[in-house]
Amino acid sequence: MRQIRIHRFLIALLPLTLAACISSSPSARFYTLHADISGVDPGSQALGDDWVGVGPIDVPDYLDRPQIVTRGDGHRLIIHEFDRWADPVKNRILDVVIGNVVALSDSKRVAPYPWPSTFRPSRRMMGEITAFEARPAGDVLLRVRWLISIPGDRENEEIHVGEYVEPAAPGDFDAMAEAMSRALERWSRDIASALSESVANDRE
Repeated sequence: MRQIRIHRFLIALLPLTLAACISSSPSARFYTLHADISGVDPGSQALGDDWVGVGPIDVPDYLDRPQIVTRGDGHRLIIHEFDRWADPVKNRILDVVIGNVVALSDSKRVAPYPWPSTFRPSRRMMGEITAFEARPAGDVLLRVRWLISIPGDRENEEIHVGEYVEPAAPGDFDAMAEAMSRALERWSRDIASALSESVANDRE
């Protein structure tokens, strides 16, 4: 009889124990990237009436996750379970780059990938991010490759590479997200400039 009472007591205690464990777990913190062209004249890059398609922008699988990933010592990566992106990072990067390119150019005719099958851009930018994380010293590294192309004209494809480093305080995820946004802004400047140069060359 005593064993039955103890068993019932343990069953009654189990929900309280689980609730205590859940309530003591750390709360997740959420961050986002944002478009920013501070210090640059809006509309300074001429795209005219050309329709521009942007995307896809590929990111490494290890970065394409809700958790923020930073670089550890050596070849180690650190996945921060309770410091997370508020939205899918791959989609957000594309949104930020397009927002910056539109703000930097004199055109609103910039369409994100994927687009309808009936859409035919005059020129297109496709990109690949090969590194995008904070390093142990705290700075953020963005390493990219991208292509500017005119559909049907492979001879004039332009391949670009870039590396952008922005300072951020070690362990400060808000500062890290801000530094990553600045790095994307610098990349966006180069994209807008390359698109504008491509338009100008096409008109000569």
